[in-house]
Amino acid sequence: MPSMMIHLLAAHKLQAEPDALFCIGTVAPDAVKTREDKDKTHFRILPDREEALANLARNTSEGDWFGEGVLLHLYLDWLWDEQGYHVFAKHHREDGWFLTYRNEIAKAGSYIFHHYSWSKKAFLKMLSCPVEQYGQTPGASKTEVSDMIKRNYLWHNGNDIGPSEFFSPAFIEDFTSKAADQYKVWRKKIKDNKLYKNMGA
Repeated sequence: MPSMMIHLLAAHKLQAEPDALFCIGTVAPDAVKTREDKDKTHFRILPDREEALANLARNTSEGDWFGEGVLLHLYLDWLWDEQGYHVFAKHHREDGWFLTYRNEIAKAGSYIFHHYSWSKKAFLKMLSCPVEQYGQTPGASKTEVSDMIKRNYLWHNGNDIGPSEFFSPAFIEDFTSKAADQYKVWRKKIKDNKLYKNMGA
């Protein structure tokens, strides 16, 4: 899975001034604590992950910015697993490679935080949003989501360690731009199909 800042970068490519709840939803699924639980909540254990995402999209209402953010997060993770995570794993077979991977995406996230003008404002917008307004995150409470955002803001403020050599700024820019474009096309297809089914019911 990509870092929080990679998720926020994709969100900002979809909306220049994204709603606070959209930003929170975009990062919320990573408040789930264990990798095993994330495999469930991110649909990795299902035989058809894309169909699970499509079903979630069909049940995400227009104007539900938190829900839309969660959907974007899970969609981006689906793409990243093939284009980021598995590519890294293919090139790294050494002991402890997963910690190396986590370090590389942390570097990539740190670079975004310290080199994009919107990053701190996005965090402050999320931190000022009342927790009661959050939507539901499968596998994590609203308080756990809020605490995760606070921890990440403190960590990014104190750690200017980027960029990543493997996930370079150019790679991240290309990945998030293509992912945002793909998401818009995919989301429209889901909406159009849902409308068509409703009209024919």
